[in-house]
Amino acid sequence: MPVDIQTMLVATDFSKASAPATAYAFSLARALNARLYVIYVVPEDDVRMITAISRHLQSEVTPAALVETFYAEADKRLATLVQDACATALVPERLIVTGQPATAIISWAAAKQVQLIIIGIHGRHGGHTLHDGQCRRACAP
Repeated sequence: MPVDIQTMLVATDFSKASAPATAYAFSLARALNARLYVIYVVPEDDVRMITAISRHLQSEVTPAALVETFYAEADKRLATLVQDACATALVPERLIVTGQPATAIISWAAAKQVQLIIIGIHGRHGGHTLHDGQCRRACAP
């Protein structure tokens, strides 16, 4: 039975563990001629930490400016991933969001009507982080 997947999402944290999943996602999207959303989730805990630390700085830098810098750097890294894979035509949008990673990935997959989520896993337990019956998931070691 042929698989008709037209919309996919790959989540990355820019780690070595996520690199094979990202490469696989670009390759699969190209083979299926599918749209591919690339998402990076800024963990809420990181934003809270930035906010807490900023109170102790003797600087004019605001927590919002630090978070904005974090987002800008993440966007540059996502753009580089897409460009290095020669996948600009496959990726309609790069997503950078704040939240709990598993929850944010599932939420954005639903919002974009994604049919397949691809994630890299850290060790043996990473694939258990996404629980949703609406979408297929593929975990790459």
